[in-house]
Amino acid sequence: MRRAHAIGTRLRSVLAPVFLDALLPLGVAFAVVSFLADPAHIETGELRANSLLMNTSQLFRREANPFGAAVGSSAILMLTSIAGAIAVGVPAGIAYGWSTSRALRALAWSVSTLASSLPAFFWAVAIELVMIWLWVQFRIQVLPTAGFGIDEHLILPSLALGIRPAAYIFRLTATAVEEIRHADYVRTAIAKGLSERALLARHVLPNASPNIIAATVFAARGALSSLVIVEFVFIWGGAGLTFVQALGNRRLELASALALAFAVGSALLALAADLVRTRVRVGT
Repeated sequence: MRRAHAIGTRLRSVLAPVFLDALLPLGVAFAVVSFLADPAHIETGELRANSLLMNTSQLFRREANPFGAAVGSSAILMLTSIAGAIAVGVPAGIAYGWSTSRALRALAWSVSTLASSLPAFFWAVAIELVMIWLWVQFRIQVLPTAGFGIDEHLILPSLALGIRPAAYIFRLTATAVEEIRHADYVRTAIAKGLSERALLARHVLPNASPNIIAATVFAARGALSSLVIVEFVFIWGGAGLTFVQALGNRRLELASALALAFAVGSALLALAADLVRTRVRVGT
């Protein structure tokens, strides 16, 4: 009897991560795509020209310096998405590490698993389909689904690009805060009557900051690898979309320069990641 109970416990411990890390994301992805791609929910024939753009921003820009404009546009998108990921992931990670509610912790960790498991192109396509579905079904115009502009056009691409980094930053921050919370010096500070706010400011955040920096670097590197597809989906006039257009128009000098810019950016982030990895033990 004890052996059967031990086998059942071990089996649950093995199957639970498989469910959370593989089956749950796949199930959610299948459900979302099946619903949004169903012609009964979205009839593309009803879409009017530019009805979802809501602004007159050009889809394909013509610049005197296309390389500089493209790299600058991608930098804006990257900075916005990573800043949003930090703004969401760090407070959520601190709250998770400090929380004693098992239900909330389990829910938050499951959501982060879902967000980090599905690729950026899925989130980009899903978000765009949701916007289209809202327009087709209810004539609700929320945000532009295509075009360039340092305005509301920036929101959806930044959201699609920042979901996975936010989840990654959340997980690393939560792990770091939870470890620090159970450290001896933190227990001593609690025993001396130090308030939670002072404890966070003096002990938790300073000691968790290397892990937060590491998570940000790794998240930025992952976001850079997804930049091309996100820009293509939302027709954001950055380096990724311009690279695709340059290849299509046989402007090989521009495509080569953009490819080199991506390589340099990836190398710099990889170097930063290696430097951080030597000083911080990273876990998810």
